[in-house]
Amino acid sequence: MNRTIDLDADCVRHIESLQARADADIGVILVQVDQLARINNSAGTETGDALLEEVARRLENFAGDEFGHGSLVERLDGPRFLIVPSMPLSLGALRAQERALHVALAEPMVGDPNGRLAIRIAASLVTREDDVASQLRTASDQLGRPASARDGAMVNSALSHNEVVIHYQPQYDVATGAMTGVEALLRWQHPELGLLGAGPLVTAARAARLERELTEHAHRVALAEMAGWPRGLSKLRVSLNITAADLGDPDFADRFAMMAKWAGVDVDRITLELTEQAMLSDPASAAAQLAQLRALGCAIAIDDFGTGYSSLSLLARLPIDYLKIDSGFTRSLDGSDRDRIVVRAIVDLARALGLLVVAEGIENERQLARLTDLGVATWQGFLKSGPVPGEQLQALME
Repeated sequence: MNRTIDLDADCVRHIESLQARADADIGVILVQVDQLARINNSAGTETGDALLEEVARRLENFAGDEFGHGSLVERLDGPRFLIVPSMPLSLGALRAQERALHVALAEPMVGDPNGRLAIRIAASLVTREDDVASQLRTASDQLGRPASARDGAMVNSALSHNEVVIHYQPQYDVATGAMTGVEALLRWQHPELGLLGAGPLVTAARAARLERELTEHAHRVALAEMAGWPRGLSKLRVSLNITAADLGDPDFADRFAMMAKWAGVDVDRITLELTEQAMLSDPASAAAQLAQLRALGCAIAIDDFGTGYSSLSLLARLPIDYLKIDSGFTRSLDGSDRDRIVVRAIVDLARALGLLVVAEGIENERQLARLTDLGVATWQGFLKSGPVPGEQLQALME
């Protein structure tokens, strides 16, 4: 039996416009939240609405990170959403992202802290020959299909065939506008699908318990590239991401220091970033590892701050240098009083703790002006540049 799916005219026109500009069929993703009635009945419709707002925020962050600036996330009928990437993608490329999207939505949410919601995801190709709305109605019938499995073979193949590449997103000083650093971001150069975001590979590595191997490989690639950069890039601070699996490895700090030494890179140029969630499984062990890394000369940053569940008191005990504000807050800085209040609170907290603040996801001058007013030190975002290969950084410095 076909499901109904309400699409406004603007959404249909957006897809048709993408098809016309690209002269190509357009891949989309449909997402459905199941068991919402249970939340509404047990906690009230306000909680259910808040939960759907959180789902929408996570989808927007995922779409921006994986599919690029300009990707559309549209709320459809009931608890259903549509993701339209900013560029034409094949059905295979979208299906490679499905499991990563499941993981992005699997973290506990307010109103559903035990993660009992079921999420259905279906990728579909919207062709130029047929009516857009009718194709999406047909695609909605696929939402009962489970996400495809991933295993260690995918990760091992990517590592052995040097398919892991690093792109770098510039970071700028709010006061001077100068590029002061970059964030190193993993990308997957898929042999058939082309360049993909980190999601599919990271998710597969987590499922296969190969997170440490993937992180170490990515760090080796980034360090080797840093060592070969021209003089004009030699002062840039480079942020590398680490995971809970890395912090759980008692030899990680020593091994990382040795990798940097072999590459000929000074560790005082490096910031290691981790999320709040990465610290929660064993805060004491995480604090010890971070202290060791900091003693070596690395700076430490907490990424996506403001979206996790860690205790604020934990920040006072951790050896950290930066807080990075989640892009979900900064993208609505110029329109949401609530998000401005949250960002102001984060900046004030950081100052009290002697930390610097980095804002992610800055897309326009109004947001940048707000950051200046709020006292944020550093920012990154598509206003100036998305992630680029290392060889393009020198041109961005000029």
